[in-house]
Amino acid sequence: MNIDEMFKIPAIPSGRNKRKMPATPDAQFLDQYTAQATTTQDIGESSSSSSSSAKRRAVTIEDDDQGEYELPEADDYYMDEEDDEGRFFGGGLTDEQSRLLDLVDEYDTEEPDALNDLNVKKMILKFEKAINKNQEQRVRYADQPEKFMESEADLDEEIKNMATLTEAPHLYPEIIKLGSISSIVSLLSHENTDIAIDAIDLINELIDEDVGMGEDELERSEDATNGMKELANALLENELLELLVQNLERLDEKEDADRQGVFKILGIMENLLGLEPQLAEKIGLKTDILPWLLKRIQGKEYDSNRGYAAEIISILLQENRDIRLKLGELDGIDLLLRALSTYRKKDPVDDDEIEMVENFFNALCSALNEPEIKQKFLEGEGIELMVIMLKERTLGRIRAMKVLNYAMTSEAGRGNCLRFVDAQGLKVLFPIFMGKGIKKLKKTHSKTFIESEDEEHIMCIILSLMRNLSRDDVQRLRLIKKFTEDDYEKVDRLLEMKELYETKDQRVKTEIEKEKEELDQEDIQDLQDDFYLRRLAAGLFTLQRVCLVIAALSKEDQGIRERTLMMLKRQGSDISSIFRIIEEETALMSDFSYLSRMAIGGSVESDDKR
Repeated sequence: MNIDEMFKIPAIPSGRNKRKMPATPDAQFLDQYTAQATTTQDIGESSSSSSSSAKRRAVTIEDDDQGEYELPEADDYYMDEEDDEGRFFGGGLTDEQSRLLDLVDEYDTEEPDALNDLNVKKMILKFEKAINKNQEQRVRYADQPEKFMESEADLDEEIKNMATLTEAPHLYPEIIKLGSISSIVSLLSHENTDIAIDAIDLINELIDEDVGMGEDELERSEDATNGMKELANALLENELLELLVQNLERLDEKEDADRQGVFKILGIMENLLGLEPQLAEKIGLKTDILPWLLKRIQGKEYDSNRGYAAEIISILLQENRDIRLKLGELDGIDLLLRALSTYRKKDPVDDDEIEMVENFFNALCSALNEPEIKQKFLEGEGIELMVIMLKERTLGRIRAMKVLNYAMTSEAGRGNCLRFVDAQGLKVLFPIFMGKGIKKLKKTHSKTFIESEDEEHIMCIILSLMRNLSRDDVQRLRLIKKFTEDDYEKVDRLLEMKELYETKDQRVKTEIEKEKEELDQEDIQDLQDDFYLRRLAAGLFTLQRVCLVIAALSKEDQGIRERTLMMLKRQGSDISSIFRIIEEETALMSDFSYLSRMAIGGSVESDDKR
């Protein structure tokens, strides 16, 4: 009788959900059952003899909700005396035999034990044996691949089984103690790229950001976090980064498996940076990952690996000046601008592509914090590209405003300020300043367009132009003239913005004062910075820039000064309100505070007296 006719045996599972073979039943029961079975003169003898002539593999029987099987006849039974695992199936059994069968069922249905030190050691031992066996057979049968294919399949299975360790990240230090980190990393250089990809997948799983996070947990435990950090450090000590970069060059993304391998390598990079942000310097400067990433983002079509490469670049550039400078040396600014030029007049098609484009812009803004990169941006005609984007009603229009803000700020941005005016930037900027096209942007890009952020960037750009363009520059004269056109409508707009943001600031100040009533003096002192940051976020930052621009313009033109005083009077205010706001500005803007007082005459004190 064929066992497949008695039970439908599910396929051998693999991966992290594979059930472990349970411990064998009591030996005494097995001896008793064997002695009784030898006296039986029915189908069991023929079944036993036929099965002994063929090698049978042990399998794990799993519950199959969808599968059904036909029970054997009452007087039939089957036994495999050579089954190493002591597994058997039967019918028409004695009471003793039934007890044994119940015991086997109990072992089969028992849930696997939770991971502990002993289980981890057993798992590592099987893993190491699989590696050693595969290496030995590859050397012995170098010219006969068919003879080491089975060991390769076994190794593949053991690598996948290792992923169950993600259920207990606090036990990661045990892997380190057992010296298996070098074995895991060595597989990245395996001749079979499928094995290398398995190893990449395993490492990615072990340090994934979700490891150690339960369904209802917002953060992992301290032991789990420490375990993951120890594992990450051990992997890095074994030259993980260098081997990952080598695999990026080795894998062929035209193949599905290799393309997934590249994606998982980038996932490892992101996970490492999430665990230890300071690793950005080592990843960005000590490996050749940055050139590969810059090469990978080129093209006009979106794919997941291109999008992931853009995200890694953005992360690497966030805090590190040296990486930003290296990006400039690798012509990274020009490559980012080329990537963005595809979207100068069109929008990304879906959320994934939107995220990629956002990362291009974020990377550019991070890099523009460095004076040297501002010059690279100027040379790469970045100003011209951003001005073109401002003319459209796309995502590029929204983010181009932010990029221009970063490019033109500080003294290093003077060249970009001059170029912006020469590239007809004022002609494009001021209609936006006056609110043209805002309603359509709100409608078409409701998720990405925030009007208050847009106004903040606009005011920063105008302020940078005021600071970086000298009185001898014709570009400055063109800027001042814009505010005198059309009966000073742009000055009116400035005063309108002042009133709007002043109202918002007053609302937040009132909320803060109410909160202070419930706090003691020490807590109030500790929270002063937080209170001020809340005001800045609510609009104080923009309000300060509006007032600084009003003061600077009043210094330049008598007509603007008179218009300002008239509009302030209509609002029931006076010039002292501008001074008070400017006085709250940071020390870096103290020169403008002084300029503003001199622009209209007198001082804050004298105006208060009036």
